[in-house]
Amino acid sequence: MDNQAPGISVIICCYNSALRLPETLRHLAMQVTSSNTAWEVIVVNNASTDDTAATSKTEWAKYNVPINFKLIEQPITGKTQALLKGVTKAKFDYILTCDDDNWLNENYIENAFKIMRSDPNIGVLGGCGIFEPEQPFNIDIDNYKAKYVNGPQMQADTEHWLYGAGSVYKKAVFNDIVDNRWNLITSGRIGNKLNGGEDVEFCFVAYLKGYKIIADDNLQFKHFVPLQRQNIKYLLNLYYWLSYSNVLLNSYFNILHNEVKPIEQVLNGWLLASGRSYLKQSITMLFKKQSLDEKLAYKAISGTFFSLLYNRKKIIAHNKHLRLLIKRDANG
Repeated sequence: MDNQAPGISVIICCYNSALRLPETLRHLAMQVTSSNTAWEVIVVNNASTDDTAATSKTEWAKYNVPINFKLIEQPITGKTQALLKGVTKAKFDYILTCDDDNWLNENYIENAFKIMRSDPNIGVLGGCGIFEPEQPFNIDIDNYKAKYVNGPQMQADTEHWLYGAGSVYKKAVFNDIVDNRWNLITSGRIGNKLNGGEDVEFCFVAYLKGYKIIADDNLQFKHFVPLQRQNIKYLLNLYYWLSYSNVLLNSYFNILHNEVKPIEQVLNGWLLASGRSYLKQSITMLFKKQSLDEKLAYKAISGTFFSLLYNRKKIIAHNKHLRLLIKRDANG
């Protein structure tokens, strides 16, 4: 994984992406880049059961662009596994994670390359996603569309994380994860399961290694949201898994926030508090009709409670693992 050249490897991790890939690949084929900007496209087929592999090759061939295209297979499920497999096949020193529903603006790759090259201390660069719903748009989710894409990323400087869609990473960050055995606590989405957090975890690894985490709102892409994701059921599921994954990342928060209390004490107190809230809201739901906001809040506290219940030991062990890695790096 040490052979690196200046350029961008665009990695698209796919699970049953046949319907979404054509437009995503079309936007990549339309990229306007200078002769000094080298790039490639890598599609990682992550145990899909549809025509993702064939579709990716057929669609890319339509455009006859002089850009290297690779299709690789990763039978081990999970977005993190798919991405790391893609990184092993990447020839360039920057990795752009383009989801199968991300439509990059035509200057995205060119501008991202210039920004990354301008400062070797940038570890992760984020863009700005724009909500692009399939029509007819389901107005029921209008007030919650930020949960699908998040828009500008003002948290980058102070909270040191970015969402993965459209993000550009130094390949060295992933090399370090593999070569120095940084065990990851998140798995990324597995199939239709909406557990995530791997994008935030990659940022935290980069930050702990001394890199900058930045965002540029001029790097814009559209996040296409199909009709089957524009519904309350999907939104409720999303709230649950966002909260569930956030709990896992407390192995990092404990270090980043210089928490004085032992992590065991923090997690045990949080478990009790979230358990009380979960029980209270569960009882309330039996006797009172819930608004959508109340249902979403219930899903969020459910995700928090069950993640704490099932993962406390895992988080504590991972926190110790991180501290050992940091100590080892400090000692050279």
